[in-house]
Amino acid sequence: MEYDRAAKFSSNKPMTLFRYTLVLFFAFTATGAEQLKVLNYNVFNSHRHGKSYEAAVKWVNTVKPDIAGWQELVGWNEAKLKKLANDWHHPHAAALKSGGYNIGLTSRTPIEVVARHQKGFWHGYLHCRTAGLDVIVCHLWPGGVRQQMGEANQLHALVTRLHKEGREVILMGDFNAHAASDKAWMDKQQPLLERRSSGDAKKRPEDRFIVNGKYTFPIMNRILEAPLHDVVRTKFDIKHPKPTQAQCLMIASYPTRVLGHVKTVELQRGFLERIDFILTTPSLAKRCISAGVAREPAVLETISDHYPVIAVFKN
Repeated sequence: MEYDRAAKFSSNKPMTLFRYTLVLFFAFTATGAEQLKVLNYNVFNSHRHGKSYEAAVKWVNTVKPDIAGWQELVGWNEAKLKKLANDWHHPHAAALKSGGYNIGLTSRTPIEVVARHQKGFWHGYLHCRTAGLDVIVCHLWPGGVRQQMGEANQLHALVTRLHKEGREVILMGDFNAHAASDKAWMDKQQPLLERRSSGDAKKRPEDRFIVNGKYTFPIMNRILEAPLHDVVRTKFDIKHPKPTQAQCLMIASYPTRVLGHVKTVELQRGFLERIDFILTTPSLAKRCISAGVAREPAVLETISDHYPVIAVFKN
């Protein structure tokens, strides 16, 4: 999708963004064969048309994911993804389509492509099996509720079927939608609401995401019914049972300061939102060790307009 780290929270907060991301860093890097690390990253028009590719690869190699889902691989086909995935030591790769705003999956273990699905989607989803899991990478269209709900219904049906079959599922991507669990802090993001309200008001009433000046949550509500668990929010709530607004901003995944309207920490704070998710079926969620949105190091402000999401599971 189309924001300055909130890094300078006051020192009297229970945990600053720096300390929070430091904890996540050690959790995400101290993995071995008994653990599985999953990364989701919207890389903003193929790493800003290549300008941030080297920085992105360097950062990914510090994280060392076992599985990675990618959005906005613009102009990449599967052959290119397979070749470049070797740069982050993933010998296996699959892509949704032959070009355009592509979706990809890369992995340390072999990938079986189950479905490349575009019907009824603006972008689509890629359904694969790797590391003993069903992994679905998606990118939802932000244009209106009806189109998004059609996409959400398809994902809901797919995950529901796989869950009934006893499969463990990861659904991850850029959902361009918000979770109801974030309502308390999203209601206070007034600069964001004001920026989006004018365009949203021009849509037909049934396509509006903002009602009475506040965001609504039908898309993620529908998807989470599958059933799926929001592992980032679950881990955050354990650490912060009564979070402050500043603490809630730590799990925002968009926008980084690469975008012009959020060039400073102060400007960015009012526009932060969480639209990128790693969701799992219940049994896999129980094996989640850590999950969060990576907001440090500073290079993440230059790679993409999204922050990456990371989750670690017991194998």
